[in-house]
Amino acid sequence: MRTRTVTNVVIAALAVLLVIFVSEIVLLLFAAILIAVLLRALSELLAKRVGIPQRWAVVIVVMLLALSFSAIGWLIAPSIGEQVSELHSALPTSLQRLQQEMQRFVWLERLVDSAPHPDSIPTQPEVASKVTEATSGTLKALANIVVVLVIALYLAVDPRPYVEGTVRLFPPAQHKRAREVLDAMGHTLRWWLIGKAASMTIVGIAVFIGLTALGVPLAAALALIAALLDFIPNFGPILALIPAALFALLQGPTQVLYVVVLYGAIQTVEGYVLTPLIDRTTVKLPPALTLTAMVVAALLFGWLGLLLAAPAAAALMVLVQMVYVEDILGERDAR
Repeated sequence: MRTRTVTNVVIAALAVLLVIFVSEIVLLLFAAILIAVLLRALSELLAKRVGIPQRWAVVIVVMLLALSFSAIGWLIAPSIGEQVSELHSALPTSLQRLQQEMQRFVWLERLVDSAPHPDSIPTQPEVASKVTEATSGTLKALANIVVVLVIALYLAVDPRPYVEGTVRLFPPAQHKRAREVLDAMGHTLRWWLIGKAASMTIVGIAVFIGLTALGVPLAAALALIAALLDFIPNFGPILALIPAALFALLQGPTQVLYVVVLYGAIQTVEGYVLTPLIDRTTVKLPPALTLTAMVVAALLFGWLGLLLAAPAAAALMVLVQMVYVEDILGERDAR
């Protein structure tokens, strides 16, 4: 018995090491599954409303999403180009003004000292040397995106062969239970996406209204960025604040303060009011668990782990609940 226990521990450790070793592949596959769940949910809704086959509904949904993103890019790309050019030329002077304003506060001295000096902006040769690295990274990211989208499309069109193939990896006596666990995980991911989509939409609208009222340029584009980055709990709003603060800097340091207050207020309302309300009807994922999962995933797997940590934590909660708590511990009434 002791030998068997040691063997099981060794096998589990090797499995964990294997997952970490091929972490990027696992995360890309999970990203494809997440996108497939989204496409499947949208296509099922369309198929029921219009009365068309599921496969055609998936194709229509993909086409509509592609057209929507293309239209958004076509509408906001020229304005973004103009504002980025203006930001590049005005950034040294704006940063200097911001540093002068911040020096009035003693507790901000360290931040001022660590802030970039206007003369420290990269020169042309330095920028050119980084272009090659950025290009190779971009090409790799684009290739990964294409692979993920293709896999997601196949999964969304007909997920049954892949589900049944996964079920067959387990002993025949466990086929029914394995199918139940997979269905529950898919159901959880679907409701997590629904809740996150609602949160992202509300955040985007709130940011657009607030930036428009403040007169910040590119309010629509910055609101779209804020909505998309809200997919990443806790860290997303901080990342979304950076471009908004930079464009607000064109109008003066005071405007930056207003933008910081705006984003802070929206994040507070979302974290303490909006998210709990949504979680009551979608997925009950404890905030501390979400934050811990994101930190661990970011440290182990980088930006891709940070992006997928929250939905992965939601799916793993279902797996632990059904397999460990219910099947191993026998607490069937715990769910």
